[in-house]
Amino acid sequence: MKNLTILSIPCAVAAGLLAAGGLSASAQTLSLQLQAANYNPTTGVWTDTSGNNDTATYSGTSMPTLAAGVTPNGSSAVHFGGQGILSLASSISGGSYTAFAYLQPAAGAGPFCVFGGTGYNSFEYRIYNGHQDSLLEWSADLGSGSGTVSSSSFSLIDATVSSSGGAYRLNGAADGVTAGTTFTAPITFVGNNYNVNGGEPFSGYISELDIYSGVLTPTQISTVEAQLTAEYITTIPEPTSLTMVVGGLGLLFATRRFHRAQA
Repeated sequence: MKNLTILSIPCAVAAGLLAAGGLSASAQTLSLQLQAANYNPTTGVWTDTSGNNDTATYSGTSMPTLAAGVTPNGSSAVHFGGQGILSLASSISGGSYTAFAYLQPAAGAGPFCVFGGTGYNSFEYRIYNGHQDSLLEWSADLGSGSGTVSSSSFSLIDATVSSSGGAYRLNGAADGVTAGTTFTAPITFVGNNYNVNGGEPFSGYISELDIYSGVLTPTQISTVEAQLTAEYITTIPEPTSLTMVVGGLGLLFATRRFHRAQA
């Protein structure tokens, strides 16, 4: 059994890991939640489970596939081949955002766009030269993360962006800052940005993408990171099997492993 790198989980957060509901950040709005288990590789439709019905639909010539058992705990991921784009049913507008992704980009410099907009001044989030990178699309680079996002294993990345600046995190640790800016155009695409020359298509695996309108607090960010860790990295076992003797008859309860049900 290979060793797994487990992110640090605060005690207060760990108590809530067995809840099967949505992600908790009550002061902000979960605008988009795309989980690999809800992607249809036949139709190219990725169903949003945020409650906003913001379905992402693929267009292009190389449909992303669904790869089973590729994350550390055996969950699935959507595999992008570096071509095409998924368009959101409804654009996501906001002056500030918090984004999370559990992914593994392909080898190479990229850029590999996780999501972006239709043109100038939307929020584009991408992997470039092995680092997280945020753009005021077509206008300004807001800065890159300092750590390397691996192309040989999955990483949990997140970023906050706002008019007063923000920050990156990589696998539960601080990873640099983003410059302050104002976004005047919405997020409209997943897996690419808008570019008449083909854009910056994502290549690699994405297990989950969550976008919040608004900047989450450090506690809320830790909560979401812990839930994504439980979803894709950690396998949480039930209590060890117990052998019970009742009336001289031995009853053996087999150990099962907990896995949060997909929406």
